[in-house]
Amino acid sequence: MTLAPPAVAPAEAPVAPRRTVWTSLLLPWLLLAILGSLWALATPIGGSPDEPAHVVKAASVVRGELLPETMVERGGVLHVPAAIAFENQVPSCFAFYADIPASCSPAFEGDPGALVETFSSASLYNPVYYALVGWPSLILPDFTGIYAMRIMSAVLTSFFLATCFWMIGSWGARRLPTLGVMIGITPIVTYLMGTVNPNALEFTAGLALFAGMLSIVLHPNEQLLGGRLALVVISAALVSNSRGISPLWVAVLLVLPLVLLTGRQLGALLKRPGVWVSILLIAITALISGWWTLSSNSLGTAPSAGPDVAPPNSGVGLSPIEGFFGLIGDFYGQLRQMVGILGWLDTTLHPVVYYVAYAMFALLVVGVVIFVRGRKLVFVILLAAAFFFLPPLVQAFYVTKGGFIWQGRYTLILLMALLLGMAACIAASDRFLRWRRSTVPLLIVAILAAAGWVYVVAYAFATTMRRMASGYKTDWPAMLEPGAWVPPLGSVALIALFTAASVGFGVYVIVGGRDRRPARPTPEPLPAGAAYPPLRSPEQKAYPW
Repeated sequence: MTLAPPAVAPAEAPVAPRRTVWTSLLLPWLLLAILGSLWALATPIGGSPDEPAHVVKAASVVRGELLPETMVERGGVLHVPAAIAFENQVPSCFAFYADIPASCSPAFEGDPGALVETFSSASLYNPVYYALVGWPSLILPDFTGIYAMRIMSAVLTSFFLATCFWMIGSWGARRLPTLGVMIGITPIVTYLMGTVNPNALEFTAGLALFAGMLSIVLHPNEQLLGGRLALVVISAALVSNSRGISPLWVAVLLVLPLVLLTGRQLGALLKRPGVWVSILLIAITALISGWWTLSSNSLGTAPSAGPDVAPPNSGVGLSPIEGFFGLIGDFYGQLRQMVGILGWLDTTLHPVVYYVAYAMFALLVVGVVIFVRGRKLVFVILLAAAFFFLPPLVQAFYVTKGGFIWQGRYTLILLMALLLGMAACIAASDRFLRWRRSTVPLLIVAILAAAGWVYVVAYAFATTMRRMASGYKTDWPAMLEPGAWVPPLGSVALIALFTAASVGFGVYVIVGGRDRRPARPTPEPLPAGAAYPPLRSPEQKAYPW
């Protein structure tokens, strides 16, 4: 004998509009890939931090040279096309000198495709990222190949950001989490996505990993669990093998979301065979990363691949405690870098740009203080503690021999996770759901935040374009004067295209991030005497997975 499911009138079971792959994944991927690709064109050869070393490493990896045979003072000796090796010489005249435009770069002479011997301070790094983005240099062994590698990196990293919107699309409350992802895409995020740098894969795939974990613990769904676990595994594998320290971030982003579960809920999750398979795969990829790091001694090499004009690291010889508190004391400087100090850390932005970015950060912090309580508040506090204290701890281990090497961009993975975590917890809090009687106030917040974001990223792009074209202190018309550096497509066209793409992405966040009521699930017959599990929310049963 079975219990018949309760009847549900059609009028009481509204069906949510269908999520399509186009609106939830492909459209944000396209818009973000365009933003990253425009940065790839707007940045002169050698114009981003450490890129010469990463470009040489990528070109050598796809040619089968995973490790150098010889080490010299500037790094490992590798063999790549002459045009790619030439990038080691390009930035020396303008890197760290904001008033010198990129037009000072020397002209290349000779056969661009001829294999030559050069060096890279990234020569010992894990080859996974470099294999993914370096293959265009096999087809285009010249400066065009460098631009193509950048665009490949932009397409790859933007995909993982787009998967965050795909994950959030399965949540009932989408508006705030969508805004949280957008706010985390600061100018330096889009800038680094358009360069050859494994740092970009680390923070974009890391955010995808975190979004997948939040989907599993905050919005359980039996049908979606397999896809979410697959995203978590793939993202964790790529993050672990992007940089030597990256397995630490994987551990943080995997474990902290579990704080949102009770012991019973965690036990129910761990009974799923797919979960144990995922844990095993993530552990294997982390062990591979650790094996590469230890066997190659990549963490023991120089942390910077700057040109000869690079200033030496300060703080060499300090104690770990001095290194720890020294980085904490520089927190505001690090935060400014997380918003955007572009070029070779020589291009600061207008103060208003930073203030608008900080205001968007503060918006989420205030929301947490007002609405988040209980287990969700503990989770946010732990996430904030990781963001604030883990970088100083890492710096403390390195300062004695290497000095202060930590840059704000290394913390982007934690900043972006913190912003998404705060937004997700606000949206899922009972206080917020009771307060929000109408969608109008939240829509106004979304419009203001999107407008602020467009201003921040577009102004940063234009400022950096001017700095590279004619020098930081010049006025805007100087970009068009004879002798100014001219990027592919031209400065004005790139600024116009970037602004248009930024506006398009802002509109997408406003429209595509609106909250929708999910369809009410159809109850299934249960054995005699059984009771329906208690409802966790109006949309789902309590953690059946």
